[in-house]
Amino acid sequence: MQEMWKTFFSSGPFIPHGHCYLWHTPLVWLHLTSDSIIALAYFSIPITLAYFISKREDLPFDWIFAMFGGFIVACGITHIFEVWTLWHPTYWLSGTMKAITAIISFATAILLVGLIPQALELPSPAQLEFANRLLESEIVERHLAEAALQKAKEELEIRVEERTAELKSQTQQIEQALSELKHAQSNLIQSEKMSSLGQLVAGVAHEINNPINFIYANVTHAREYADSLLELVNIYQDQYPNPLPVVKEKLKSVDLDFIIYDLQKILISMKNCAERILGIVKSLRSFSRHDEAEMKLADIHEGIDSTLMILQSRLNANPGFASIQVIKEYGNLPQIECYPGQLNQVFMNILANAIDALEEDNHSQSIATNEANPRPIKIYTQILESQVVEIRISNNGSEITESVRNQLFNPFFTTKPVGKGIGLGLSISYQIITVRHQGELQCISAPGKGAEFIIKIPMRLK
Repeated sequence: MQEMWKTFFSSGPFIPHGHCYLWHTPLVWLHLTSDSIIALAYFSIPITLAYFISKREDLPFDWIFAMFGGFIVACGITHIFEVWTLWHPTYWLSGTMKAITAIISFATAILLVGLIPQALELPSPAQLEFANRLLESEIVERHLAEAALQKAKEELEIRVEERTAELKSQTQQIEQALSELKHAQSNLIQSEKMSSLGQLVAGVAHEINNPINFIYANVTHAREYADSLLELVNIYQDQYPNPLPVVKEKLKSVDLDFIIYDLQKILISMKNCAERILGIVKSLRSFSRHDEAEMKLADIHEGIDSTLMILQSRLNANPGFASIQVIKEYGNLPQIECYPGQLNQVFMNILANAIDALEEDNHSQSIATNEANPRPIKIYTQILESQVVEIRISNNGSEITESVRNQLFNPFFTTKPVGKGIGLGLSISYQIITVRHQGELQCISAPGKGAEFIIKIPMRLK
């Protein structure tokens, strides 16, 4: 084996290829130059093919280019050996290289024959151009379809926005209708309640009015009769200083002197009480005008006084609670155009809430503290320059926080325990003042100063 490799790489008894050309210099250079240029060209072609294959990864038969590259490189090497054997007669090595080239070329030729049918199926430049035009046409159609789709999308978005705005508007209308219905229901409930109360108060006032008028009218006559009888008794005592034993015993048992002294006081008290009841009846009749729907001239102070008369029992002192003092600072108000019954309803709601607030504070403090720190309700009225009547009702109870003030006039909002209020009074009062009387109703409050409700209504309604 070693001898074979030595023979393979040795020149042996052979002479260089240059002897065939008799070492003719021009001829040697011709073969040298030609083979060298051919070898360089063969070596450059595979590099170009490799670069082409690397850039065109989509080639379907890239392996055939590799085979061609190997074949061309082998051809280039054979030409290198042609130059080499001009001086070095290693013909075994040169022949082996030619054999390798032959094998590669033969394999490439065989593979190329099998590849021809597939290569023939490849589209021609005309077909590619036609396919390219079809593709461009399809691209244009797709662009048009995308533009149409985009336009349809924009139109759909516009329609969705319009529909959303329409639904939002309808929702707002429904919410407004529900709110109005809620207000109407609350107004109806309160109106029915106050109407029933007004009818009850009017009936009670009417039933009390006739008997108390009878009592009041006859108290004077009873006093005159009593004076006459007492005068007669005095005359009888003067004329008969020594009555019979039966009379003496009776005078002693009835204590005539005390009767004479106390009868006058009783008659005076009866007259005062009758006058007090007449005042209450008058206030009841004034307050019972809740069902009056007509606008008329009315005295604001009369309505406030009648409301205070109705609430007098809650203003008086009770076990565990000091009395609530009402301080009136009335201005010189003329009669104004208004709905008297509805204004009385507003006064009733605000004053009742003020009393509730003071009673709640009384619960949290001792009796001595309540007596030492009285909690009055102040009522102040005046006429503003803009021909507007202002009514202020304040108390020095607890502060009303801002969060509560923001919801104070909302329907069914209340801070009272369950069963003591349903949250309609101030809401209806707000509607009566702002809508029916075209005025203003607001609440202000500060720590340590309680709360104050300010009512402003024009003297003449439009």
